[in-house]
Amino acid sequence: MRILIVGALQGGTVAIGEALAAAMPAAGAQALHLDYSGFAAEFARVRASADPNQAGRFHLHLKTHLLEAVLAFRPEAILGIAQSPLHDPQILTQFRQAGIVLAYWFTENYRLFPYWRRLAPHFDLFFAIQGEPFLRELEAAGCRNFHYLPAAFDRRLPPRSPGDPSPLPLSFVGAPYPNRVHYFSFLDGDAIRIYGEEWDRYGHPGTVVGNRRVADREAQAVYRESAINLNLHSSMTANDFGGGDFVNPRTFELAGMGCFQITDMRSLLPLHFHPADEVVAVRSWRDMMEAIAYYRSAAAEREAIAARARLRVLAGHTYEHRAAQILEAIATLRAVQSAREGTG
Repeated sequence: MRILIVGALQGGTVAIGEALAAAMPAAGAQALHLDYSGFAAEFARVRASADPNQAGRFHLHLKTHLLEAVLAFRPEAILGIAQSPLHDPQILTQFRQAGIVLAYWFTENYRLFPYWRRLAPHFDLFFAIQGEPFLRELEAAGCRNFHYLPAAFDRRLPPRSPGDPSPLPLSFVGAPYPNRVHYFSFLDGDAIRIYGEEWDRYGHPGTVVGNRRVADREAQAVYRESAINLNLHSSMTANDFGGGDFVNPRTFELAGMGCFQITDMRSLLPLHFHPADEVVAVRSWRDMMEAIAYYRSAAAEREAIAARARLRVLAGHTYEHRAAQILEAIATLRAVQSAREGTG
């Protein structure tokens, strides 16, 4: 199968598209990654200008880039990643009429990023990192083929070696969502090191990089050098701790790299990790503080938990696994479509 993976314009999902494309050959597909990250600067200028003519020219440029790739590669399937510029209904309809299977992997929180409503009805397959009640809302929006597909790990990333030095006792990499700003305010600058765009707005004394997005390689270096990686999932509610459903990509990346993490408990987490033996998942900020205090001096336990998490990821949560699941769903859909045509 030839599959075109339309990458994201910006953000963390850029790496997801690239990693998935690299994993496709092992799953039996020929893949082309259509990289849109080079358009990010122009995209920012267009948004800042609010000039409709400039925006129109920019979107035409994006569509031309896509059409040229489709004509050259002749894909049997196209897969969009969250934040990819694959949203023109007319073009999507033309692709489907040409017999191309359209799929989309929505690797974001559907409650926070509602643009899925205008996208989902135009795709044959819609994958997401959340389950119910998202399924019911997708059905109401006109989407019929929904699949739960959690995040994954790029096994090309070099792991942390057991026993490597950990000069950072406690770190966090990520954006300053309200819940993170609220809870991290209880930690002084000596307790934590924070890396992430816009943290400079909040004046937290532990902020190391706060005026720009931390590149993926920088983030991975921080992960490897940290005794404890704090993984607090995002929320727009300041005092919200845990209780959410999706497991963020950072959870899989930290686990796959063999880096120890403490995370807030998620309802879907036990499907993928043991919440004590493979990651340390807690249900309250007090429990998180107690876990941090305990594991600061429990190096052997940290190493053992991280090692088990890495084995778990390699056994079932790599992008090769996700590529196989996506291809299986596409093959099943095509078989159903062929059967319908044969009886029609």
